[in-house]
Amino acid sequence: MTIQLPREIQPALFGLPAKSPAFTGRDDDLGEILHSIDPTRSDDSKSAIHLISGLGGVGKTELVNQIAHTVRDRSDWFPGGVVFIDIFGYDKGHSLSPDRALASLLSSLGVAEENVPVDLQSKVRLYRSVLAAYAESGRRILVIIDNASSADQVSSLLPTDSSSVTLVTSRHTLSIGARLHELQALTSSSSVDLLRKSVTIARGEADLRIDEDVSSSYTLAWLCGNLPLALQIAASILADSPRRPVSSLVESLKAAHNRIDELQRDQKAVRAVFDLSYELLTEEEKRVLGFVSFSPGVDISTQAAARLIDVPENRVERTLLALSRAHLVEQGSIWGRWRLHDLVRLYALEAVADISGQEDAVVRLFDFYLEHTREAAELLGGKEASLIFSSRDLAFEWLDAECRNLIETVHIAAKQPGLYSYAAEIPHRLARYLDARRLFNDWKELMEVSLSILEETGHLHHLANALDSLGMACRELHQLPSSISFHRLAVNMARDLGDDDVLARYLNNMGVSLCDVRDFEGALNAHLEAADLFRAQQEFQGFARASDNAACALRQLGRLEEAFALHEKSVQVFRNAGARDSEARTMSHMGCTLMDLGRLDDAVEAHKRSVELFIDLSLKGIAAHALINLSNALRARGDLVDSLSSLDEALSILEELPDAVGRGRALNQRGLIYTDLEEFDRAVVEFKESLRILSDFDGLIDRGYAFANLGRLYGIRNQPVEAVDSFKQASAVFRQCNALDDMRIVDGLIKLMSLGIPEN
Repeated sequence: MTIQLPREIQPALFGLPAKSPAFTGRDDDLGEILHSIDPTRSDDSKSAIHLISGLGGVGKTELVNQIAHTVRDRSDWFPGGVVFIDIFGYDKGHSLSPDRALASLLSSLGVAEENVPVDLQSKVRLYRSVLAAYAESGRRILVIIDNASSADQVSSLLPTDSSSVTLVTSRHTLSIGARLHELQALTSSSSVDLLRKSVTIARGEADLRIDEDVSSSYTLAWLCGNLPLALQIAASILADSPRRPVSSLVESLKAAHNRIDELQRDQKAVRAVFDLSYELLTEEEKRVLGFVSFSPGVDISTQAAARLIDVPENRVERTLLALSRAHLVEQGSIWGRWRLHDLVRLYALEAVADISGQEDAVVRLFDFYLEHTREAAELLGGKEASLIFSSRDLAFEWLDAECRNLIETVHIAAKQPGLYSYAAEIPHRLARYLDARRLFNDWKELMEVSLSILEETGHLHHLANALDSLGMACRELHQLPSSISFHRLAVNMARDLGDDDVLARYLNNMGVSLCDVRDFEGALNAHLEAADLFRAQQEFQGFARASDNAACALRQLGRLEEAFALHEKSVQVFRNAGARDSEARTMSHMGCTLMDLGRLDDAVEAHKRSVELFIDLSLKGIAAHALINLSNALRARGDLVDSLSSLDEALSILEELPDAVGRGRALNQRGLIYTDLEEFDRAVVEFKESLRILSDFDGLIDRGYAFANLGRLYGIRNQPVEAVDSFKQASAVFRQCNALDDMRIVDGLIKLMSLGIPEN
């Protein structure tokens, strides 16, 4: 048959939809695909077939629609035009077979009905020949095939010539030899932009509800999962009622028994879109999707999913991969982790509501988390071998990946009496990790949950342990009165129980907090009593820890030689036991004592050893503070360049951690170095930034030091008014912290500097 090409191609049988004026948030995707299909670009990596895939409602059809309208305006790209067809792959009632789809495409390409062959293969050959003929005549075609559900449905519709370009959209990742483009949910800001544009289009520019309540608008976007379909429905609901505040819709969605049912209007419904995808799943895929929705955090590992569902790992991995190809499960940023879109999670939870075995599945998952947390905690505590983790680093890696899941597990377990034991124990197992990663707010929050459970169950030994751990968390958060109060309660409970084993530990921890509030005598007494108890129990590492802490109190009391002797003995105990974590901490303490003794070279070496050990143990947060101490020793020795380098290394670590006090201390130290280097303007900036950060911590002595250092700098610059003001603020902090010697020093400086201020 001779192919007669029409002068102009008509839109496909179902037509090219109108371009949405509210389209937003896809500029990067639009640009990427336009670049990849640009026929004027000479690039060997170009592909003739492109698959745009993603979750139902993510905006695939609208994106290809935008592409179609864009390329029609670029006459040199596809002079023959754009052919668009929706093959309804996910709608059983309207789904087009390849035979019917080819008939429609041939009609759109100008082939008369009487010339369309009857059998499928002849249709395929004619279709591809027509497209090739268009290309040879300089009238290249862009074919858009929307809503393909399988490779079989679409493979016959793909051209074989290299000039024609085909865009296929699907909720599945199809194996059709295409360049893959996966669409994700919008960003929060793009979601709010979409809400704003949609409401403005419907109600005019006078409708400012989105901008007048930005906070509620972002919450609304979050409740919609940043999914374009859900956002468009929410915008339509707002448009229906022009006097309805955004906050009202937010509260309605929050209060809804099922948020998904609220996200519908006219022919648009999130549930209907998800239903179409869900119906195509196998029974096993449905079960895995539903059970994975039980995961307490934002994602789940393959290993945890296997325990949850009670199947081998390789089997659940295959199923999860199938679900990810359907875009109902998302692959995480690292291999072996999986997450659900928030709305898919809600849908899946409801879909499996009647499936049996849910409670057993949750217990299996929580057992998995508890077993692994126990093993990881023991490795972090110095245990050399583990049945689960082959190294300390792998234990840290697992905890880093699972931390948020473990925290959510605790909160979920605390609400169900049958799961109380998980809420009581997991926080204690996590304490060492949370300390190492400087996650002190999480530590305190979890210990409060554990404490509330233990108070209800009446386990006094565990309750005392929770109080002690809560005291340590409060200390790290610089909530010192609360810290000491919790420690005293723990100590008193241990005395009442006659349990010297835990009493020694609680006394030692209380002593550290007493030292922080400058009750050095009280701290020394607590540490010495703890040391005696540890020695009686022949717990030599505990004895060494208490002795090292006693040495810190002795240093503050000016008894430096006694302090150094205790440090040395403690270091030897830890070194002999291979307790590198404890050795590192003691070396850091000893370095500070050596500085006070004037043995600066020895102090530098002690701090260097401490830093080396902390970094080797993956304790970077604590290493940052050791680096600050090293910087201080180097500065005292006059090595300003090395001191600054050490400090910069500390700050690079602290920038990645939730440790504001550490950053404040480091910046104060950097201000001192710049003062020594006579770079006074830079020093002022560092001191002021340190004070800005530390201003959130009332009663923290470091604020006093930063004010005093700033005052000294102003004195050097002959700015007596500013100097006196800084010294007065330092004096107030020192008085509050009971640092009377420091207060007397700055008060003397205030008197001295005031002499240079002329009276008004």
